This record gives sequence, C-alpha cells and structure tokens, in this order.
Amino acid sequence: MNSHLLDGRYRILTVLNTGEVAQTYLVEDTSLPNSQLVVKQLRPPSNNSQTLKVLRSLFANKAKILEKLGQEHDQIQKLVTYFEEKEEFYIVQEYIPGNPLTEEVLQGKPLKEDQLISLLSEILEILVFVHVHGVIHRDIKPANIIRRHSDNKLVLVDFGVIKEVITTTVGKSEYLPDEQIHGTPKYNSDIYALGIVAIAAILGLQANDISKLKSQKNRLTSEILWHNQTTEVSRKLAKILNKMVRFNYRKRYQYATEVLEDLKQLKNNQHDQQEQHQKNLWLIVSCIAGCITLGVWAWFLQSPKLVSNAQKLYQQGVSKYEVGKFQEAVEYFTEAIELDSQNALAYNRRGDTFYRLGDYQKAQADSSKAILLNPQDANAYYDRGFCFYQLGKYQEALADYNQAIKLDAKNPFFYYGRGITRIKLKDNKGAIGDFSKAIAIKPDYTEAYLERGILRRRLQLKQAAINDFDAVIGINPSDAKAYYQRGLTQAANQQKDGAIKDYTNAISINPKYIEAYLNRGDIYSDQGKQLEATEDYNKVLQIDPKLTAAYIHRGLHRFSFGNYKGAIEDYNQALELNSQDAAAYNNRGNAYLEMGNKKAAKEDYSQAIAINANYGLAYYNRGIVRAKMKQKKGAIADFQKAAKLFQNQGEKDSYKDAQKELAILQNSVPVNNSRAISGKRSKN
Repeated sequence: MNSHLLDGRYRILTVLNTGEVAQTYLVEDTSLPNSQLVVKQLRPPSNNSQTLKVLRSLFANKAKILEKLGQEHDQIQKLVTYFEEKEEFYIVQEYIPGNPLTEEVLQGKPLKEDQLISLLSEILEILVFVHVHGVIHRDIKPANIIRRHSDNKLVLVDFGVIKEVITTTVGKSEYLPDEQIHGTPKYNSDIYALGIVAIAAILGLQANDISKLKSQKNRLTSEILWHNQTTEVSRKLAKILNKMVRFNYRKRYQYATEVLEDLKQLKNNQHDQQEQHQKNLWLIVSCIAGCITLGVWAWFLQSPKLVSNAQKLYQQGVSKYEVGKFQEAVEYFTEAIELDSQNALAYNRRGDTFYRLGDYQKAQADSSKAILLNPQDANAYYDRGFCFYQLGKYQEALADYNQAIKLDAKNPFFYYGRGITRIKLKDNKGAIGDFSKAIAIKPDYTEAYLERGILRRRLQLKQAAINDFDAVIGINPSDAKAYYQRGLTQAANQQKDGAIKDYTNAISINPKYIEAYLNRGDIYSDQGKQLEATEDYNKVLQIDPKLTAAYIHRGLHRFSFGNYKGAIEDYNQALELNSQDAAAYNNRGNAYLEMGNKKAAKEDYSQAIAINANYGLAYYNRGIVRAKMKQKKGAIADFQKAAKLFQNQGEKDSYKDAQKELAILQNSVPVNNSRAISGKRSKN
C-alpha cells in the first residue's frame, strides 16, 4: 500500500486506526517475509529540540518497561522494538490474530453471570501482574482486550502509558475515572475502567450506551446508578461491580487481588454442590492416605492461596508506601514475606521503606536478602548502594552501583547514585562523568543537573554550573533549589543583582526557604540596604526563632552599620541557643573591641579558640587586641599561629594580613590602627 519503509524495513499493509495523536498500522517486516506486526506512530505536540530531547528519553524508558512486561507474561502484547523517524516516535508490537472483546460485549446482548465472572477473573489476573510491576494500563476498554485465536485466551494490548508520554491530553474514553481525567491515574483506575466494561456486558449495552450509563449518577454521591435496570444480576455481583466503579478512588477496590478474591468467593457460593462433592472426595483420600498425605495435600491446596494473599499484602504495602505511611507499609511487607519467604520483591520494597524511615541497617539487610534471592536484580544493588552511602560505607556503595550498572547500563539512576558516592570519595571528575551519563540517558533528570551544577560551582567552573541550573529551571520552572543554587553561583561571580533575583524567585516558590532569605539579606547588607537586609533576617527568625545562624547573620549586619550593642545582643542570643558556637564568640569579640572593651574582646577570642583550636580568625583577632594591650609576645604568637592556619587553609589574603601584622610588631611600629578581620568570614 505504501512504498516507504518505516525504519527501513516495515512495509505498511493497511491503516488500522487513526487518531489526533497516534496512528496504527498493520505492517510487514521485509526481512521476515509473510510476517505481520502492528506499528503505532506517535506525533509529538512540538518539534522544539529541547522538548524532543526530553520526550525521546521518556519514550525509550516507557517502551523498555512494556518490552519487559510482554516478555514475562504471555497474555500481554509483546513490544518488538521502538524507533524514531522524522521527529515522530514508533513502537512495533506483535500482531495478535483474534477478536477484540467488543465482539463479545457491547452487542446489545447481556452476558450470563458465570460468563462475566470468568471474563473478569482472567483480565484481573493479568492486571495483578501489570500492577505488581509498577505499571498502570491507563486505557482498559473492550477494543484493547483481544481473544486470541490460537488458544482462546484474552490478551491485553495498547497500553496508554506510551501515548501519555507524547501528549499530556487525557483521552476521551468513556471508561476513564475522574482522577485519571484530571491527570492523576491510580492502579485502581484500571479497575474502574474494567468495572464499566463489566456493567456494560452484564446489562447487554451497545457501544453508544456507555456515555448514557455514566451520565446516570446519584447527584449527591456521583455514583453510577445501573443495577436497578435488570433483575438478572445477583446482589453479591452487583455489590462487587459497584465497588469497582466507585467515584472516589479511595473507596474503590485498591488492588486487583481484592476483586479476584471476592469473585472467587461468589463463584464458590454458586457451586456449593460441587464443593460438597470435593469435600467428600477429600474425606476418602484423607482416610486412605493418612495424616502425612493429608498434610501434603493440604499444603498443595492452600499454597496458591498463600501466594495470592502474599501478593495482596505486598500491593497493600505499596499503596501505603506511595502515600507516605511507611510504618504501615513495613507491616504489610513483613506479613507478605511471612507468607512467601522467597518474595524478593517484598524484601526489596521493605528495604526501600526502611530507608525512608532512616533505618539504614535494616534497609541494607533487606536489600542483601533481595540480592540473595535474585542476584540479577540491578535495582536491589542500587537500593543497597544508597544504604551503604547513608552508613558512610562509600567503597561498598561504589561496588554496588558498579554491579547495578553492569546489570543495566542504561539506567540513569544508577549513574546518579554512583556520582554522589564518588563526590564523597573525592573523585570529582568521575562524579561529573556519572552525572553527565545520567543526563544523556534521561535528559529531564533535574537532580543530576543540580548535583553536577553544585559540584562544578565548588570546582570554580562557574559558567558551567550556571548552565546546569539553567537546564533545571528550563525543565521545571518551579524548582526553588535550582534558583537558590544559581543565586549562590552568581553571588560568587559578583553578579549581585542577578543573585538577588534568583533568591527572590526561590522564596516566591518556597516562602520558607531560610537559606535564600539569609543569602539575600547578606547581599542587601553588603549593598548598604539596611532595611531590606533586616527584614530578611527577621523573616528567618519568624520562621525559626531558634536558628543560631540567623542571629549571627543579623549580628554581622548590625555590626557593619555600627550598631555594636545590637550585634552583641544577637550574639548573646546565638550563644544562649548554642554555647559551643565559636563564630558567635569571635564576632562578639569584634563588637566588644569596637566598643573599646579590650578585656571582654580578648576573653571572647580565647573562648572561640578553646572551642576550635584551628580557628585562624580568632587567633588573628586576639593578636590584634593583645597588640593594642601592649602584650607583644602574646600578639606575635597569635599572628604566627593565624598565619600558619591561613596558609594551610588556602586563605591567601588573610595570610598576608597576618604576615603584615607580624612585620609591624617585629619592627616595633605602632599598631593602634590595626583592626580585627571582619566576622563575615565566620557565617554558617
């Protein structure tokens, strides 16, 4: 039909479906004669290069997830490959000879109850697998469920997760629940959609009746009113279907396993006679085989239920984890493990939950167990790497990240973890390389840009750092931390107005961003804007009245404007909160010295030195006051100590100041004009 070969190999045979965002073709792979495949073409909403770069990475990540699902479950459409051509994205999937479920339902003829239960159970079994792997189908409807000719099994096709990568527009499917329409799909959004399919099937509706069905709602609760339309539906089945399509997702079934369990009980009740026959047979078998055989058979019959319950508990744990109820999540994962001790996924998830709770030892133990059960689980190594990182075992963390990358070299998060670990190991070049690799794989990875930018700033690569922070803001204009970090970099470049603008943006996004207020206040103070600086420091103290650093910053500000009494009050408050704050003693000493109280100043410098024996500023300042008090020998000793510390710490200007004071003393030149070094060097 079309002479053009997609990706140089796929010949279009016919158009299967056309939409605003996607078009679907039946194609032949020219390298495999007589082969038939399905190709879905996705059109991005924009050809902007940055947008395409982000979409390219997201598309590849989602495609890999679907590829894995199809490989591991026979009733999920297999994804063969994916590619990009002329700034459009394509996925190639297996063609499944069979009939869509629309030919079994939506035909104006109701299904019998046992038929519906069987249909629902088979689809729910597939959804259990999908949800356990962290995927939401997002487009459950009869057209996306195929009855395969070869074995008469149902196959789930056309996952909406890929299409939603390309467009943020939610489809107009009559099967979508309210939360998905508003862009926040849950796992049980799939259950809702399947519930609508089931109600349509049991009522014998036609396709154009679905919208009418959803419009028949209780005005107060928004629940669909349907089960009064027929007397053919049992009360228990109606109750199950109603719970599947509850308007509020919190009141709906949370897991596919829950629906399966209720359907199983309903089916059992409908087959009481068959159950009684099985019990009689069981009694005969038990009498003949004896207690040992009885135990074996009991285990055999119960074990599937145990595994099913373990899976249900696991999903409940995931649900609690996702809403931040970590302690409850731990309890569910623990119960799941007790029922199924070989559940590597439950160990992995429980370990992640312990990590969130700050119990890194237990998190590390669970990750190790998950690795023992499944040595090929790259994510378990990644999780354990973070545990080792938090425990300060950086070499062990590095080894785990290396193994994770060996197992999955295209996972950006693994490179990020190794990058932050390399920073701790002083391997800055390696860290930048890892962050760059993570960004290459995932171009919208804001955390990687941010960490690379912070590291570049520390390495004095200021423009490169700004470029990284610009990238974060371009991807997410509401990232307060990116504005703050760019502000720090601009301040280091003496671009003070730009820094103030960035701090202001950070504050507008996060009105309680203490560090942004403090740094903006410092720049205002340096610019002589006394009122603006004071307002920023006061705002910080309003947010946190017990923040020692805020009193020190405001004290330095007051000192710079000659308000020595006010500065001393701030330092007193800081010391009341933290009696071991050496900077507060040093800075108070400066204020006392300006007020002419040399004795109090000397005592404060000595106290700062007692707390921090490597405090070069305190030695220097005590040298100044000792020189003023004519204590030449002590002053020389202090300047010598200060000079040595400044030299070791790379403080070149301060080192020159100390050497100058030594020369003055050694040449017996009067020192009355010497001043203590500004305490601004002592900010937190």
